Amino acid sequence: MVTENEEIVLVTGGSGFIGQHIIHLLSCDMFKLGIKEIRSLDLEPYKNTTNPERECVAVRSFIGDIRKPETLLDAFRGVDTVFHCAGLISLQYPPNYAELDRHNVDGTRAVVELCVQENIKRLIYTSCASVCMVPFKGHSSFAMVINQTESKATTPKYDAQNPNNFDGRFLITGYSSSKLRAETIVLNSNGALLYNQKGYLTTTAIRPPLTYGEGDQHFLPKILTYLRQRDYTYPRIAGAGGKQQIAYAGNVAWGHICAYKTLKTSAKNIAGLPVFITDDTPINDISRFIQKIGLASGKYTAQRTAWYLPHFLFFFMATLIELFIKFLAPVKKMKLEYSLRAISSFTASVMMFNRLRAAIHMDYVPLVEADVALERTAKWVSKWLEENHSIKMEETLKKHC
Repeated sequence: MVTENEEIVLVTGGSGFIGQHIIHLLSCDMFKLGIKEIRSLDLEPYKNTTNPERECVAVRSFIGDIRKPETLLDAFRGVDTVFHCAGLISLQYPPNYAELDRHNVDGTRAVVELCVQENIKRLIYTSCASVCMVPFKGHSSFAMVINQTESKATTPKYDAQNPNNFDGRFLITGYSSSKLRAETIVLNSNGALLYNQKGYLTTTAIRPPLTYGEGDQHFLPKILTYLRQRDYTYPRIAGAGGKQQIAYAGNVAWGHICAYKTLKTSAKNIAGLPVFITDDTPINDISRFIQKIGLASGKYTAQRTAWYLPHFLFFFMATLIELFIKFLAPVKKMKLEYSLRAISSFTASVMMFNRLRAAIHMDYVPLVEADVALERTAKWVSKWLEENHSIKMEETLKKHC
């Protein structure tokens, strides 16, 4: 029998990047947080690959697919709080709208419905700051978000009658619109009467910027794979103005924990609201951060190309290439793993968020200092490069033998 001070918490996407960091923090402070059991729900069994040397307690693992609600029932039964991290991260071009909707929109709707059905008190959704990445004053190629709070940062209003027009208001098409629609579903469900009619669902949405750290599967691995094939030289395409705020995964996870504690003690402070979570990682262009990681890991030295491609020219070329791909996609099944226009827009944008709401209403202060976060990430990157380089060498030897 679970008492009021002994809760069961569930992390959807528990085997993923942010999910593993959340589970680690939950497991290391279960007694203070009043948690009896931690559950992970994912497409594969939970395994701590992010911090294997810092495993604290056993996690109860469930296999399920948020696109198939019937596979989730056992995981949700008896739960008090859900951290909903599961979803699809895809920046491909053309966007796979159907798959993004199934994962991020329909999957989130199923999670909300299960929370109500199973009388779950709290739902914390992992959104993203890209929902605020919209064209600046009509300029279609970059965004300007400078020290803005949640109420000031612009997010488009969803138009159900013209969903394609809604998606076109983002600089990262497909993915950003699906995350904002999912976030809206979660926040609008705040105050929903639970099935047993003995309480109400309280919700909030965490908006982290681009996130780095141990267990990263998209950001650093993809960039390092690209750079390694080009002698760690990256093209100069961003222009002089691009500055992006990024955050360490451990601090993003800590923001989720702070939201959890706040919903338990002072829910009205953040219930039904989005919250930016940032940390003290220096704000600079991404290329500078990649250089710092290389120096700290001792594995590579990243350099810029001697040539320079102005942002407007790169964006124009990216637009032409994507139009060509879009024209041939239905016939040749052509696609790009990453939208070139999205890359161009992001690297040229200024993205800086104000975490005042988190600091005041959730008592959030970054758990991990910037230099420690860099050191941990560099150590993980060093290991990742060694493992992947060895795999690549083995494949090369097999081809020649």
